[in-house]
Amino acid sequence: MSTIIAVENYKLKGKHGVFDYEREKDQNFVVSIWVVLKEPASGDDLTTSVDYAFLQRTVHDIVARGESVYMMETLCDQIIEVVSGHLNVAGVKLRIEKPQAPMPHDGGLAVVERTWPEGLTF
Repeated sequence: MSTIIAVENYKLKGKHGVFDYEREKDQNFVVSIWVVLKEPASGDDLTTSVDYAFLQRTVHDIVARGESVYMMETLCDQIIEVVSGHLNVAGVKLRIEKPQAPMPHDGGLAVVERTWPEGLTF
């Protein structure tokens, strides 16, 4: 049996992108993060699990307050680096959406997904 803890569809603003203007003005991002616990939480004790607040705070600190980066892949790497270091985390799946990403045609949604460790499936 495995346990997944998640924060889905967390909407926040950040200054990230390849173009200079993307790093100068806040843009919308939507982040979903799922973690697999190493062992099922036990004893009604939060220390045996992962707090949702830890996940949301980590995403917020990196996307909204962190240094601007060019690529969503870099944001994923930074978030996974922090979350994967949690004592109770065995795996991470992360999805970052950029609804207003500059693209040549109307429609579509820019998305990057990463998992850790490599090959992890949900």
